[in-house]
Amino acid sequence: MKNYTKSILLLLATLLFCATSAVSQTLLKPEIQFSNACNGAATDFNVIFKYSGSDFNSNNVFTIELSDADGNWGSPINVGTVTTENSSYTFSRTFQLPDNTYGTNYKIRLVASSPVMTSPDSDSFAAYKFSTDTLVLNNYDDVVLCDSGSAELILNTNQKGNYEWYKDDVLFTTTTEPKLEVTLSGKYEVKIDYGACGFRESTISNVIILDNTAKQIKGPSTVEICGDESHTFEANTNRSGLTYNWYLDNKLVQSSNSSTYTTPTTGQFGTYHLVIDTGTCTTKSNDVVLQQQTTAGFTVTNVGALERIILFGEKKELCITHDADPSEVTIEWYRDDVTMGTAVRNQLCIDAATAGVYYARVTKSTGSACDDIVDSEKFTLLNVTSFEPTIRVETSYEECNTRSTELSIVGVKAEAENGDMYDLTSDQIALLSFEWYKNNVSTGGTVSEYEVNSYLDNGTYTLKVSFNGVEGVSNELDVKLAEVPEIRSTSTSNSLCAGSSITYTINNVVAGYTYQWIKDGTDDVTPANPENLIVTEVGEYVLKYSGFGCDNELEPINVVMFDDSAVTITPSEIVVMEEGSSATITAAGGESYEWYQGESISGTTLSTTEQLEVTELGFYTVLVKVGACSVTRTVEVVEPDDQIIVPNTLTPNGDGKNDTWKISNKYAFQPLVTVMLYNANGKEILKTTEYKNDWPTEDLGNQKVFYYKIIREDKLIKAGTISVLH
Repeated sequence: MKNYTKSILLLLATLLFCATSAVSQTLLKPEIQFSNACNGAATDFNVIFKYSGSDFNSNNVFTIELSDADGNWGSPINVGTVTTENSSYTFSRTFQLPDNTYGTNYKIRLVASSPVMTSPDSDSFAAYKFSTDTLVLNNYDDVVLCDSGSAELILNTNQKGNYEWYKDDVLFTTTTEPKLEVTLSGKYEVKIDYGACGFRESTISNVIILDNTAKQIKGPSTVEICGDESHTFEANTNRSGLTYNWYLDNKLVQSSNSSTYTTPTTGQFGTYHLVIDTGTCTTKSNDVVLQQQTTAGFTVTNVGALERIILFGEKKELCITHDADPSEVTIEWYRDDVTMGTAVRNQLCIDAATAGVYYARVTKSTGSACDDIVDSEKFTLLNVTSFEPTIRVETSYEECNTRSTELSIVGVKAEAENGDMYDLTSDQIALLSFEWYKNNVSTGGTVSEYEVNSYLDNGTYTLKVSFNGVEGVSNELDVKLAEVPEIRSTSTSNSLCAGSSITYTINNVVAGYTYQWIKDGTDDVTPANPENLIVTEVGEYVLKYSGFGCDNELEPINVVMFDDSAVTITPSEIVVMEEGSSATITAAGGESYEWYQGESISGTTLSTTEQLEVTELGFYTVLVKVGACSVTRTVEVVEPDDQIIVPNTLTPNGDGKNDTWKISNKYAFQPLVTVMLYNANGKEILKTTEYKNDWPTEDLGNQKVFYYKIIREDKLIKAGTISVLH
């Protein structure tokens, strides 16, 4: 029974579902109530929407969507939503065209949200949205082109569409953007094609080309007038909206919308040309020379620079010279083309106190229609707009290796109102006010030099100069002074004796500095107290110091092992002296010397300098000290021997007799005598001064014949052979 009941319930549920499905909703094709959507203003377009079946859910929202111009739904546009027609089955709504609607195949559809479904597409229709404002081409302005130039005609819209451009009422070209590049003259207008909705026309713009004739100055290439007359130049075109720039000797004298220019009655002579600015391009005219009708028989010459700067309160002397008879001419001075009056009339020099353009006019009466007039070249005095001082440190300054320095001004450049730079004279620099800054804070220094006396004052320095409201700041100087360490040594020669040491002491240790001792470039041998370094090994020692923005090092200290061969005796350790005369013995290579008589360092000290004057034959000993090291040398003073002949045989057999080649002490032990020996092949085997009667010092083998030369002061004294007997 229970199974039977369940089957009945399942059958009823199935029937209920089928009945519900049979009455579900169906969206029908929208019905447009217009043929074409031509939207020139806020126009509403009506559409009827229908559905069948059952009601939509209460939370359903209908969306009215517009396709793109090709009827595609890739990015549909929402043109309306409906929330109150979920049980109406038939309703109508209006929509407005969105911006940039332009095309012939738009469609409408209805989309439901609950349940989700989309209607079929409506019939396609043409739709165009356009502004009703006047279409203005190029802001109502005509366009003027130069030769081979071009310009862009622009319509006052960003409307999407096809633009048909007409030149002289004939279709010229079509674009998809509201602009056109033109190079030809003519009357231009543009129409926007709105298909079934018709056309919209723009205003007209004229394009004019300034040909070679239009850009020239009317009249001849040379115009002659009297020296005190003006002249009016006129362009060949007088179109409005152009800028006419008139130039005299390549300097602009007038810029305006006027196609004419009238010169003043002074300073008017020279070469003129006209530059016309159309807004898109410029043209340059021919040159026209304006000159006097008569040629004056004299010249006027300016003295000094024509262009200068002038500071407030200064006076600049401006002078001319001329070669006319002074009794026949008058001189009139002008500033900015205005006469300076009788106060300076007929003066060759004037004092100018203000900026401006000055010149002198020299006039000689001729009794005819035109006097002889010669204007000087123009002096231009310029106001200053800014200063540019340059400062430097002393030439002896070395960064991080100098204890103090003086900052000083090298010079000052001034920027004039014309944008050019000029050097101030020393007199002009003396007029300026000075203020020194360290790290952008005033130091209180107000003269042209500033002393930086300590590493504690390290920083970035600048100098501000000012005068009458005009100022300028110098270049920056990054000053890095240092308290350079001073090293004291227990050895003046840096020579290290075996088993001893040298102590190096920093005399001026400064708080805030770090000191480091480096040996042989890499080894850090800094003691706990870097003030004192005890050296027991040879090597190169460098003291590095850092602090207050500096890192530097002293010159290396080369500690070497003491070499007693550095101690020398001159003329030699055997001194030949005639009895009854005197000789000077000189020691070198030490720091201190003590001379004694005899072969020991005892008894009376004869001398404590490097030299000893002797008058007696015998032995003398010198104690030479280098730091903690010492060495002794003994010198024998002998009288000349009576040996005349240079030995020519040698028996080096080790018996102590005739083993070495011994020559007279007139030649041996003498610093001015050179002894040279050669083997049988002529090869030099010995060349020495102060020969010590000690050759040979090595086995001669089977060699039997040698040659010798004895030379004193570049003169050959003796020469011969030496036979070796084995």
